Amino acid sequence: MNFKFRQTKKTAKQEEYIDRQVKKFPKIVFYIFLVYFVLFAVYISWYIYFRNTYELSEVDGTSMQNTLNPDILHENEGDDLVYINIKAQPNRYDIVVINDHNADGSEIKLIKRVIGMPGDYVTIKKADDGYFHVFTLNRQEGKIDCLYESYVKSYEDWTYGPDSVYDSSVQVLGEEYESKFYEEFIANPQLKEYVVKFEGVYFFEVPDNQIFYLGDNRGKSSDSRVRGTASLDSLEGVAEIILPGGAEEDANLLAIKINALFSFYWNKLEDAFAR
Repeated sequence: MNFKFRQTKKTAKQEEYIDRQVKKFPKIVFYIFLVYFVLFAVYISWYIYFRNTYELSEVDGTSMQNTLNPDILHENEGDDLVYINIKAQPNRYDIVVINDHNADGSEIKLIKRVIGMPGDYVTIKKADDGYFHVFTLNRQEGKIDCLYESYVKSYEDWTYGPDSVYDSSVQVLGEEYESKFYEEFIANPQLKEYVVKFEGVYFFEVPDNQIFYLGDNRGKSSDSRVRGTASLDSLEGVAEIILPGGAEEDANLLAIKINALFSFYWNKLEDAFAR
């Protein structure tokens, strides 16, 4: 059996359509290449910016619980990682990495929260609820504010906890101050020029180019109460992106990074649109 296929002749419209599609093809390829080029350029630009702006830092110890390392029990267990912005200027209540020195001269990196900026007036004493709190003074308005900080691990553990190193107090003129703070800043004769009294309460004025910093786990933090204030020049950067569990053994760091970066930039977009 013989089969014959008859070749149909294309109409003028078909020929015209095919010709148009052939002419479009280079444009389509060009636009696809352009889109990929733009996306690649955006990625490279972001990568260069990120590498020059952020550094990865490991968090040791429990002094910033529950914000950082919420699940660890021992001081030297690393748990969380953070990306610090080395170009950002710190603001009040930012978490920062500080380059400091121990008593033997060895270098140490501290990660703490900025509580007082240069020129701020701060004190630590018991509030009406019976717990230690940070109080600030606005001299222009003649107003004292008690800070109820949601990130503090436990006001009860800080003030009365059996493991707290700051649970003692000293009473002066009817006010009950945290002992460590009072001894370091209010009763320190070397800092008397920075002490002011307002309505019977003593405050410490943070000097120029210095910050007053505390850990969120107030009862177990080696911070300004024992180390004094820190120079702005000693700050390594502002912690902006938390990688929870990033330092744990067998942690899927890539997945943690992707999730943390997505959350960080998503929140940035939400803040931008909220304005």
